[in-house]
Amino acid sequence: MGSRSLMDVAGWEAFLHGVFAIAITLLVLDIRVPPAADTPNASALLEFLGSELSRYVAYVLGFMYLGLYWVNTHRVLRLLRGVDHWFLVLGLVYLMVVAALPFVTALLAEYLGQDQGRDRLALVVFTGWQLLLAILANAVFRYAVVGGRLLRPDVSESSMRPFLRISLMGPVIWTVALASALLLSGAITLALMGVLLVMFVMEPPGGASEATARSD
Repeated sequence: MGSRSLMDVAGWEAFLHGVFAIAITLLVLDIRVPPAADTPNASALLEFLGSELSRYVAYVLGFMYLGLYWVNTHRVLRLLRGVDHWFLVLGLVYLMVVAALPFVTALLAEYLGQDQGRDRLALVVFTGWQLLLAILANAVFRYAVVGGRLLRPDVSESSMRPFLRISLMGPVIWTVALASALLLSGAITLALMGVLLVMFVMEPPGGASEATARSD
């Protein structure tokens, strides 16, 4: 394990943080401020703000989910002694999907609550994109961990196994959310995504968290 020639994590980490920072900042640009000429009084302004509810919901979902992907990616990087070529290739594909999240979030904001099946399609695209992100995040993590390929000497593969199992919940849960978007109502899918958000905010037990704490 120690004989592998690896590149320093710092360069990749700086690039990754930059992509996440730009993507998460772009999310707020879809929240519109009404021109003063279109809101002659407070009631008109309040009415406009209320009509933008779907954009606020999409912003919160997009920001929090993207932020949680960053949290977990940051946690993984703390476990690595270096990165290799194929880790970087997998990481680039992952970041390509991350960078497009503002688009699918804007699509959700624009079409949430619309008729003729448009809101359902927007939810399918959003949940499907989150599923793709979850699969890629798992692929990057497993590439680094399995066989101790990129782990620090003080972090064993066995200590990562509970976290590897927990990480599989992401793709499974997003598959359920995608099925809900395809088969059930938008309201049910949004409620499910709210539940998922609460679940994902919780700190994962054991393994990665303890190893990360030792490295700080």
